[in-house]
Amino acid sequence: MDEKQLKKQYKERDRIIRCISSNGNFRISIIRNTQASKIASNRHNLDLVLSFFLAKALAAASMAASFLKGDERLSIEIRGHGSIARLFAEAIQVGEVRGYAEPAGGEHINTIKSLADAIGHGTLSVTRMLYNKSEPVQGITELQKGDIQSDLAYFFNQSDQIPSAVVLDVSIDDGGGIVQSGGLIVQAMPGATDAEIVDLHKSLSEMPSLSSLLNDGASLEEILRAALPFEFDIIKSYPVDFYCRCSKESFIGKLKTLDYKEIEDMIGMKQNELLCHYCNEKYHLDNSDFDLILEELRALKN
Repeated sequence: MDEKQLKKQYKERDRIIRCISSNGNFRISIIRNTQASKIASNRHNLDLVLSFFLAKALAAASMAASFLKGDERLSIEIRGHGSIARLFAEAIQVGEVRGYAEPAGGEHINTIKSLADAIGHGTLSVTRMLYNKSEPVQGITELQKGDIQSDLAYFFNQSDQIPSAVVLDVSIDDGGGIVQSGGLIVQAMPGATDAEIVDLHKSLSEMPSLSSLLNDGASLEEILRAALPFEFDIIKSYPVDFYCRCSKESFIGKLKTLDYKEIEDMIGMKQNELLCHYCNEKYHLDNSDFDLILEELRALKN
């Protein structure tokens, strides 16, 4: 691979940048998650509508997680009563993200009348797994518009009491494939003035769409300069990947918590395929795997 190809590969790499305004009054997270969204769509065999909304959910989770520490995790779950029954995205501050989408009735969605009708009425929940908390911290709000970005901004304002602006943008080609996906979150810190917040919303409303800027080859830093009405300092920049920590071994570990009879029933019904809900990876158990599980369960009985 020559230098030109390497530069192109680096430029197209999914990435997240976390920064703060130079006066310390705003914290910002911006993401390009095009490749991660494409991988998620392909892994789950999603149609246009589900791909569009899952890409937004993945971007939102990654950006919200960027404000956490280390391996702290954050998940966003949306339950709706429209064509989409459920959207789930989970991200770790180090750049890993995974998620899935469930259509109502378990069928593909061909057409929708409006974006708001896709999810309809429902709830948005944000769950944080933090170092200093023995139990997950969760907040839930009613969906306001069903477009995810407005709902997430409403959550931050109502549940977290943090004035926030959220931009999520996904472009789709004629074949239903994702062309670009990205997002931007700007949150006001205690020192921010009303005038600064008004200027921010005005600047965001006047900027070109994120997907068009990404499609034109703009870097995340260039987009930040176009979007923000103030100077900023980059705190951290790191790649983002669709990644799931599932494994055959972890599934076997969970099976060992079942009763002996339940494992025998699985063998009798030839239930030897395990499916990860988060990434759609399939694992197959052979006779030696079942023998090991049964042996350990017998040992526990004795």
